[in-house]
Amino acid sequence: MKILLLGSGGREHALALKLKERSGVDLVSAPGSDALAELGARVAMDAADPKAVAGWCAANRPDLVVIGPEAPLVAGVADAVRALGIPVFGHGAATARLEGSKAFAKDFMERHDLPTAASVTVGDWASGEAVIRNWAWGLPIVLKADGLAAGKGVVLAETEAEALDTLRAFLDGAFGEASKTVVLEAPLLGMELSLHVLVDVDADHASYLMLPACQDHKRIFEGDKGPNTGGMGVFGPIPFVRAEDTERMRKELVEPTVRGLQKDGLVGRGVLFLGVMWTAEGPKLLEYNCRFGDPETQVLMQLLDEDLAALLLAVAKGSLDQNAVKVKPGCAITVVLAAEGYPDRPKTGVPIEIKAPKCAIIHAGTKKVEGRWTVNGGRVLNLATSAPTLAEARKKAEGDLAEVAWPGMQARKDIGLKALQHAEAGKTVQDRW
Repeated sequence: MKILLLGSGGREHALALKLKERSGVDLVSAPGSDALAELGARVAMDAADPKAVAGWCAANRPDLVVIGPEAPLVAGVADAVRALGIPVFGHGAATARLEGSKAFAKDFMERHDLPTAASVTVGDWASGEAVIRNWAWGLPIVLKADGLAAGKGVVLAETEAEALDTLRAFLDGAFGEASKTVVLEAPLLGMELSLHVLVDVDADHASYLMLPACQDHKRIFEGDKGPNTGGMGVFGPIPFVRAEDTERMRKELVEPTVRGLQKDGLVGRGVLFLGVMWTAEGPKLLEYNCRFGDPETQVLMQLLDEDLAALLLAVAKGSLDQNAVKVKPGCAITVVLAAEGYPDRPKTGVPIEIKAPKCAIIHAGTKKVEGRWTVNGGRVLNLATSAPTLAEARKKAEGDLAEVAWPGMQARKDIGLKALQHAEAGKTVQDRW
């Protein structure tokens, strides 16, 4: 099977490693990375350019195209390739608006009665200022840039003054056109988790598969301190999320989403990543992403006990007929190794020393220079592994931190620790987090 994988980061490297577990997979990546080049051919191509990707596909006729990042989805790459009769794992532009526009997503949630935070969407200073000065839902006020902002377009304003300053910066183009419309949201308190769902949905049928819920750690420093990042580590499944909790998320979040897609005439041919906050009232939806999370993918690929190529092809062709996804027993974890200065000013070009780690090494931001791996991004590598329990998985990952090093490397040693302590205390999702 010839597969074109679009993307270049840790998510794509994790997907590629899983895809290559199947013999006979001929993998091509675009734009790819030096790490992905070790798994197959690499094509110098703008993955978010529908015309360029469709042109390559027309000439090379892959059996499947797998789209990793959000930008190509929002740009309509899947539509352009699908028009050639080539199966694509990735949503069309209409469905990708669930990630590409926060305002569109909030309207979808409210229209289909999904539990979510109260919100107001504004597009000018006068109306936004009036909303903030008359805010009725308490602090912090969550401000979200409507469009794609590389994961940086969300601010939790602790004061009215900070909310007004943030609104001004957004409307003045802090993120270009992406922040010319702003969603103001009430705060949600509780435990945040990541829920991925493979969706094969059109007007005639609706199939989906829920993957194990995971938990990301966004802050740069241990104890959830410091600035937000793209994610410093993930584990899954969450040990105190019971079968009945998963069933509740299915009934209250997943099924209404799937029904909403059908009612709105939106076709699903990929994955939906539901950002969930489990509050005192139960699970509430924070946001939709229309692609696999990063670094959640690194954990999910450790857990999945499936032929990934066949599974993604079934979704792409609209022939998903499984009732449940097969996962390995135990728990998986990934610890992100980040560059000095990340997330603000990562220092690149630094040589990396890799000794003999037992964990899988997932490349997120590396470059090979004269045969040696160097730092080429903010989040550089991931240590990914699995074990019978979260405690054992944590121990394996922590033991490998000494096996990979470079000057200024940042890594959290507490990935999953809070959840482990919560579980060992006999607490559930209903208890205070």
